[in-house]
Order: sequence, then C-alpha cells, then structure tokens
Amino acid sequence: MIPRKIRASKQSSPKTLIEGSTILNSRKTIFKLVRELVEAQFIRSDQELTTRLWKKIANREIEIDRVINLLYKCTFHDDDLEMTKVDEEYQQKVHLKNEELKYF
Repeated sequence: MIPRKIRASKQSSPKTLIEGSTILNSRKTIFKLVRELVEAQFIRSDQELTTRLWKKIANREIEIDRVINLLYKCTFHDDDLEMTKVDEEYQQKVHLKNEELKYF
C-alpha cells in the first residue's frame, strides 16, 4: 500500500521520462526497488519496510505510476526482459499522452 503522503508527492517531470532517467533513476535502480517492494509488500507484508521503500522512491523522484505499473503488470519480477518490455510499453504510452497534450 502506498502511504497517502507519498501518493500526493512529486512526480517525475515528463522531460525526465522522455529524455531518460538520471543515474539515480536508471532502469536498473528502478527494477531493484520494484523487486524490493514486491518482497516487502507482497511476500513479507512488512508495512514498515514497504513505507520506507515508497519514501525512497518518492525521494528519488521516481514516477510512482511507473513503479505501480511494474508492480502489477509484471508476472515475473526477476525477469529483466519482461520488466524491460513492460517498462518500455509504459514509457511509450506516457510519451504519446504527453505529445497529445502539447497540442491542446
């Protein structure tokens, strides 16, 4: 469960999503955090660890919707290829949505 304060916190700018992430927000780092969240939230049901991980994600300004997408759209979180495919599909959708918004 995402703590309420974190849900309302800063999201990454579209610029960060489109141009690629900084070193802190590299795909490898995001995948690692998602895997840690799967372990804490779904396997251990450790609310304290889950909250700390969500705060870490928010502090690094990683887009929360991106993390949620990876959490729920991936069947096997230890499969880098699957996670990459799911993440790329999400990034494309976000990019297309942002492009559409430019024209309004």
